[in-house]
Amino acid sequence: MARRVGFVLVFVGLFLLFFGLFERVYAYPRLKKAPLDQYSTPVATGTGTYFNRSPDKLTEITGAQLKNVRTVRGDVKAGTDEVAVWDSFNSTVDTADQGVITATQERIALDRVTAQSVQCCGENPRHQGLTLKFPFDTQRITYQFWDGPAQRALPAAFTREERLNGLTVYRFEQRIDRLDVGDQEIPGTLAGDPDTPSVQTNIVYSNTKTLWVEPATGIIVKAQQDATQVLETQGGEQVLTLLDATLTYDEATVDANADDASSGANRLRLLGTILPLAALFLGLVAIAAGLVLLRSPEGRRVARGEHRPAGAV
Repeated sequence: MARRVGFVLVFVGLFLLFFGLFERVYAYPRLKKAPLDQYSTPVATGTGTYFNRSPDKLTEITGAQLKNVRTVRGDVKAGTDEVAVWDSFNSTVDTADQGVITATQERIALDRVTAQSVQCCGENPRHQGLTLKFPFDTQRITYQFWDGPAQRALPAAFTREERLNGLTVYRFEQRIDRLDVGDQEIPGTLAGDPDTPSVQTNIVYSNTKTLWVEPATGIIVKAQQDATQVLETQGGEQVLTLLDATLTYDEATVDANADDASSGANRLRLLGTILPLAALFLGLVAIAAGLVLLRSPEGRRVARGEHRPAGAV
């Protein structure tokens, strides 16, 4: 009996060791990837000033209530085991009349583990650095993070660790100061010079972007930006504000992102640490107990083919 129990314990122990190794080496890396079927609709709200381009208005609107919605949908067929392809549509409207202030469409390809941009799969425009998420196991360093109006990746520096919706998050800040992102010709009347038919201006862009990232999953739980785009003459004189707005993820978006990050981090912790360590510990205990039983006097007698006489004490 002792020998049979010993064999069973050794078998169970070996199975647990294999299970722990399987979870850590096979299951965990497959969970630690950005999804191909991503679908999200983060919403940011705030106030600001913008230039109404309607032909019948052509004026700056101040104190407007603004709403930004980004819809991200994964193209599963275009993705691979290494690369996710996500289509993104981003628009900002004035909530008073739902008038569209800005609207952009992008196709983003990213490495499913590092979240770095990948040049493939019809991405448009050609992205650099990180885009819609940070890497798994985000570090306290400076990352290059994509900025749409700038059409390039710029430094986003780790500033500190914070608590948000019960999660530990890393706060990153990206500061863009007076970047020339293009030029625009406007009527002289808009530039305060009615005697001149048109005036050539530069589009000067600034932004302070703050990102709160759950480090295990790389999910951006909360985001905020304080952006301005103004038109300046060649001499540096500001003539028009295209946009001056502060937008922050609303409470529903932060709650949803925090739930996704929490469940994702828990699954990663379960498959990457808890289950493998528990299986390793229990497996070693079972093997040790089994070997003890196999080496017990009864176990050794059974192993040698000896049997205790009936009624023996």
